[in-house]
Amino acid sequence: MKHLKITIIFILVVVIISCKKENNGITLISTTTDSIKINTSKISVVKLNLHDTVINRIDSTKIRNVEIDKEKIIELYYKSFEKDYIKPITNFDGIKTGRVKIGIKKYADFYINQKEFKSYLISFDYENDRLYRAILLANNSLDDGLIVYEKYVNEGEYIRTSKVKDNIITNSIFTIEYYEYDRNGDISGHLEKKDTTLIIKNKYCIRDNYFSEYFKKDNLEISKEWGDKEVIYTKDGLDSSYVSLYNMKGKVQNHVKNGDWEERKYIMEYDKSCWVNGKYVNGLKDGEWYYSPNGPADKTEVYDMGRLLRTY
Repeated sequence: MKHLKITIIFILVVVIISCKKENNGITLISTTTDSIKINTSKISVVKLNLHDTVINRIDSTKIRNVEIDKEKIIELYYKSFEKDYIKPITNFDGIKTGRVKIGIKKYADFYINQKEFKSYLISFDYENDRLYRAILLANNSLDDGLIVYEKYVNEGEYIRTSKVKDNIITNSIFTIEYYEYDRNGDISGHLEKKDTTLIIKNKYCIRDNYFSEYFKKDNLEISKEWGDKEVIYTKDGLDSSYVSLYNMKGKVQNHVKNGDWEERKYIMEYDKSCWVNGKYVNGLKDGEWYYSPNGPADKTEVYDMGRLLRTY
């Protein structure tokens, strides 16, 4: 009997050691067409296939604390706002002065049209200790990104949502007002029925792992300007002209931008609207692109089919 007990204890020890060794590897938890979840001893990575999906909230179960290139992601996050053309409604002054720290965590990996994209949760406190949260979708090389979700609350809500349908991402920004105002701009009452306004609705398609602006109509020549007028002076300050804050002019072929384009959009780096011009090839920037915040070009970016090669 004594020998039998010793034998049983020995077998149990061997089984426990064996199990510990197996758990140090990668164990596949689920493999469905919509969700793949992989567990390791240190991290759980969630991978999602997006077919016909609306991104309109943050799922806390998909947030991961892993080591990431925070500075590069912040830079990409700021640059992603250029796709909107307009100045962000969010006030970034606190972050830029260092008073507010921006938080970044890994979010789920998404598969769109069989191509893999990373995503990151961006969060920080702003005025009145409100919490800002966003999801940044990025390609694997972290040189192109798209903000697919945003939300913050002030006197109303500012919300960005995205719908992914096959290869097309529809990106929309809304404001939801909660209050009505008097002639002086002061709050005079609470709105029983929330007033919702669509600010932006843009479409993007995936081209070689880059997000290219997509147009439903094809073979277009676009010449469009909008927004407030800004006074532009000559160097001597004698002559001036009024120019819209936002402008786009060029041709659309195969539903994306092609050929020479001239754009005026808000650039975070300059904190103002700038002229940007260069060439698109099948929706991707190619060759030299010039940034002109005040008159002559201040910066030149050189691209090779969407990939930034250098800046000078």
